[in-house]
Amino acid sequence: MDLSPKERAFESRFRRKLSVWPQESPWPGICVCALLTWLGAYLHRLPFPPFTLSGGLHPISTVLLVLLLGMGVRNLIPASAKLKPGVNTVVKKWLPVGIVLLGAGLNFYDLVQVAVQVMVGAAVLIAVVIVLTCVLTRWFQIQEKLGLLIGVGTAICGSSAIVAVAPAVEAKEEEMAYSIGVINLLGVVAMLVFPVLGSVFALEAGVYGVWCGLGIHATPQVIAAGFAHLGDGQTAGEMATIVKLVRISLLGPAVFVLGAWYAYRQRQQTAYLGGPVHYSKLVPGFVVLFLGMALLRTTGLLPEVTLHMTDQFAFGAGDRLVDVAGILSLTGKWIITGAMAGVGLSTEFRTMKAGGFRPLMLGVLAAVGIALLGLLIASF
Repeated sequence: MDLSPKERAFESRFRRKLSVWPQESPWPGICVCALLTWLGAYLHRLPFPPFTLSGGLHPISTVLLVLLLGMGVRNLIPASAKLKPGVNTVVKKWLPVGIVLLGAGLNFYDLVQVAVQVMVGAAVLIAVVIVLTCVLTRWFQIQEKLGLLIGVGTAICGSSAIVAVAPAVEAKEEEMAYSIGVINLLGVVAMLVFPVLGSVFALEAGVYGVWCGLGIHATPQVIAAGFAHLGDGQTAGEMATIVKLVRISLLGPAVFVLGAWYAYRQRQQTAYLGGPVHYSKLVPGFVVLFLGMALLRTTGLLPEVTLHMTDQFAFGAGDRLVDVAGILSLTGKWIITGAMAGVGLSTEFRTMKAGGFRPLMLGVLAAVGIALLGLLIASF
């Protein structure tokens, strides 16, 4: 059938849109994350082991299931790489929103008390792990900057710390890429191992949460492991999140010290021309908003509201209790769960093949060291 010029032009534009949409639109990735979230919630409640035990417990959390599902899809289905725009949207934009909303279910004064108690321990832990990694770097004869980036990523907050420190020490792109790969791989391993060890050692929810917050690399991994506590995942997950945010708040001072140390060394050798470091941008804004949301809840500005519905209401007359803080907190948990699917979909194990064995071994020893030291601090 012959088409008119206008019809051919319309068909041509339509075909171009179809060919571009899967690569540029975030919606395929967002929809897959939502689907994996639903599937993880469904599997979590299946009425047989290992999803449901005889006592009615669900040992594998929804967050952990969703993360594992995302990792499986990413590493078994090559076409899943096309989901990257949506996955980036969910992980980079939605996860901070979920963490902020999670603060609506917490008490601000409890947060401040925990932060003060943990701050000293976290500072000691960060310093010890970075120094230990630098010593092992020389022992393994690894490039100094690569070893430093692995140590910083292990000690503070994973990839974010590496990206923040790399410009201050003038690290190369390949050093950044490999150190991020090592940190992500070992963080995933820690996320899977911590719940098992917590169950074997029968750690209380509070102690376990502090341990996860101190001993696991990146924020999503800390959240996934924290909520996976067998006895009280809610308490453990919230505690792990708080402690992890305390660690993140120390990123600024750590970058300042490392940048000053590197600049001093450079000045001893040659003129240092490095650019300024914007320290105000090193602590993510969602950390402050998380505390602000908890403060709103504590001061009663996120109240419980009772709605008196008449007979004209679609669902019948009666009183309806609306817990604003509870709704926001629950929404935050679901957003975090969906973001875990995105984290899984962005975890690719093949990136570790070209980097060599010694830096990976350095990362393993640093991960073991921070796990042991974190458990020691959490036990006090």
